[in-house]
Amino acid sequence: MDPQVMKQKMKEARGIPYMAEFKHFMRTMQGFTDDDFAAPVSPLKKKVLAARETDPLAMFERIMDEATREWTNPNPLPVNTEWHHFIIPGVIIAALRNNGYAFTDKDVEEAMFRGEKVAGGSCGFMGTCGGACSVGIVGSMVKRTNPIWEQERSDVFRLAAGTLNRIAEYPRRCCKRSSYIALAEAIEFLQNNGFGKIPQNAIVCKWSTQNGMCLGVKCPFHAGRQKA
Repeated sequence: MDPQVMKQKMKEARGIPYMAEFKHFMRTMQGFTDDDFAAPVSPLKKKVLAARETDPLAMFERIMDEATREWTNPNPLPVNTEWHHFIIPGVIIAALRNNGYAFTDKDVEEAMFRGEKVAGGSCGFMGTCGGACSVGIVGSMVKRTNPIWEQERSDVFRLAAGTLNRIAEYPRRCCKRSSYIALAEAIEFLQNNGFGKIPQNAIVCKWSTQNGMCLGVKCPFHAGRQKA
């Protein structure tokens, strides 16, 4: 799309305060349909469930690389999608399972089930982000809480709130940045709570050139910032 046209379209999008209307406008503008976004969901879930990496970061990046290669729409795979909401908790719980901790396929499926409940666009319409909810899902599954628990429930709130505060440090949406923050926060939480086998590796984003709203070196995961 011509840059000037895109600029005008984005200006129009900023003026849409209704969730369903905004989603329809953005998808249509980018040449996508609801079916385009729905089609990869089941294959992505199967990839997470079948994954055998012990490193959740490596698992996440491999699955997203495969999704990019398998994407059939002539327009590029969108950087920002609600898929991240179930992929992130899914890969973390899958990594716990793969490292020999007491988590099963049912737990991986439960993590993705919960993550999928977080609406796309929640970051702009609900005052929260799927990345923070992903970490809350991980915390609640590790602690095996439900709504009638007390102190542990509050602990998970604080974990999710801390993640949301980190995500809120950056002014533009980026599902990859939010996902990376969620991974880093969840891994730190796990390592501090008896799950030391989960590796914590440096994160360098590989999608910055695909995101027209990328913050560049202001993003903590941008390759240029890592080299500085």
